[in-house]
Amino acid sequence: MSLLLCLVSSCFLLLYFFVTVKTRSSSRGSSRATLPPGPPKLPVVGNIFQVGYSPHRSLTALSKIYGPIMGLKLGSLTTIVISSPEAAKEALKTQDHHLSARTFNDPVRVFDHHEYSVAWGPPSARWR
Repeated sequence: MSLLLCLVSSCFLLLYFFVTVKTRSSSRGSSRATLPPGPPKLPVVGNIFQVGYSPHRSLTALSKIYGPIMGLKLGSLTTIVISSPEAAKEALKTQDHHLSARTFNDPVRVFDHHEYSVAWGPPSARWR
């Protein structure tokens, strides 16, 4: 009897956990920016297994399916892949102010490289 009670309570606990996670992720998804199309993702690893050992070949094959701009999830990191020269020129020349926001990791912050380095400096018309 206690085994049955333990099994039923475990099932309800798992059901509650999955419903809670699903409702939280769907409510957060509406506030995120729209990502370009991409292949379906696995829950934890994302699209890492679709990239494989030859990323140049697999990304070429994926770009034929999903277009020149696609979104991939590599583990917990969301990645945008641009695979055509025209789209790369558009992104790097005309949309560069949207793409130039960099986050500083801890080693860069510790030695204040983000304040004094040209590589980590803020984008401006002076550097164009």
